[in-house]
Amino acid sequence: MTRNAIPFVVCAVALAACSTDGSNTRPNSAATTTLPSGGVYQGSLKGSTAEATLLMLFDGTAYLFYGAAGGAGLAGVAVARNGTQSGDGRFSSNSAFDYRVGRAPASPVVFRADFSHAPAVDGTIANPDGSAGLAFSGSAAPMLDIAPSRANAGGLYSGRGMSLGGTTQTRITVAGDGYLAGTTTSGCIFKGKVAPHEGTNAYDVSVTFGPAPCPLPDATVTGNAILDGARLLVALPSPDRSNVFLFDGRK
Repeated sequence: MTRNAIPFVVCAVALAACSTDGSNTRPNSAATTTLPSGGVYQGSLKGSTAEATLLMLFDGTAYLFYGAAGGAGLAGVAVARNGTQSGDGRFSSNSAFDYRVGRAPASPVVFRADFSHAPAVDGTIANPDGSAGLAFSGSAAPMLDIAPSRANAGGLYSGRGMSLGGTTQTRITVAGDGYLAGTTTSGCIFKGKVAPHEGTNAYDVSVTFGPAPCPLPDATVTGNAILDGARLLVALPSPDRSNVFLFDGRK
């Protein structure tokens, strides 16, 4: 499996969201707003070979994990909160930040995604003044994996732990009951929990970091993760949203 051709599991398609038990609920298209189109969408940044993976939650939270050109792994993540979606499938959040690995500070952005041509999605991460940022496109894939569970998430993952301060090699162990423990080559130790996110093929993650040299010293952070086969993607914004901890690893 290559980085640019990953069959992501999906728990909803735009304007026809599906829960993990297979039931469907269609929003009222005549309404001004409706639930955001929850699910996982895989594609790329426009004008680039860099991968883009979009996780949408039904509470108006969205994550865009994006890679570097040439398949060199994750380059950053944009995280939106309090987003709303219009009846024609257009999602928008003015409460979003773009976090680029090794580049501080975080940048406030406007996060938009258009699900009106489902199962395709197009979107932008634009600067508040309207100037260009990132543009992405992707599509939902058929459900190819079993529903998330603590047991499925269990294992030892090795990869890159990232923040605005840089990158360090990181190992994360997830036990079958959802408890998580991690270490980095720089000497950071952290622990936490992983649990399936209700209604979407994703996971809720909570981590408490130890003191420096941890990327977010002495902080307890929460966020979400995507598990695709052996690959785990995690994004944990700091409580004040000034930084983020990213993990990209495999077991």
